[in-house]
Amino acid sequence: MLVLFKHNAKKYAYDTVCGSLSVLTLLEYRMLEAIHPPMEPLCPTALRYELAKYDSSDVEENYEALYEKAANGVIFVADDGTLRVPDTDEDTARAAVFAAAERLTAPVRILGERVSLAKEILAPKGLIAE
Repeated sequence: MLVLFKHNAKKYAYDTVCGSLSVLTLLEYRMLEAIHPPMEPLCPTALRYELAKYDSSDVEENYEALYEKAANGVIFVADDGTLRVPDTDEDTARAAVFAAAERLTAPVRILGERVSLAKEILAPKGLIAE
């Protein structure tokens, strides 16, 4: 599951399955708000219209970069019932897990270096798989 969130004046994309955490530009953030997997190889016309205030070559470049991330398993990784805590500072990891907890609909297995942090957040919501 890809979770978008804002923390400390930055915009992030957090893929809960692979644990990737990417700092985003405003354009990338807006694109990811509008994109749903699977991504098409070419930027959809509807997305170009939605982002018409941006330079069209910037939209194309950013879409291609996001498509490459998806193809390489950095974003939009197929859900497998796990939540891998991102390998980052504790404050940002906490913000990422809180953002994910708002969108989770079923319990998950927790992986990563900060399992205890994720358990602290997810346990009260009943979101930890046994």
